[in-house]
Amino acid sequence: MKKTFILAAACFAAMIFSGCTTVESTQVFNRMGLGTPNEKAVCQTYVEIPGYFFFGLPIITGSPAGDGEWSLFRYNLTTTNVVHLLTKEAKERRAARVVNVQVTTTETFILPFLSKRTIQASGTGVRSRDAAVDQAQREYDSQP
Repeated sequence: MKKTFILAAACFAAMIFSGCTTVESTQVFNRMGLGTPNEKAVCQTYVEIPGYFFFGLPIITGSPAGDGEWSLFRYNLTTTNVVHLLTKEAKERRAARVVNVQVTTTETFILPFLSKRTIQASGTGVRSRDAAVDQAQREYDSQP
């Protein structure tokens, strides 16, 4: 009984400290062309939303807002949420669109009744020359 209680407490502590949504982006490509022939890569973005489930019911999941928070008893591990965070981050990095989007869902059982699921998405934010010129022109015109 004591071992079961310690194991349950350890699992609960792990859930509290690792239930956050991750959004990471890089703009360093080491002079490699990751875009398409007509577009230049602006950023490579990765998003992950984890969640812990008890008999398939959500206990703690990452927030769909991407703010590093977590939610209790809500199912946030959807393709809509992860792609929304991916495109939101790409827009913040001034990408016109996202190419090569990949979405993956995994599930790992911690105990027979407790599992960890994650949904991950990654993609390359690209911008065409015309989009870059238009954006620079708008920024120049907005200056006093």
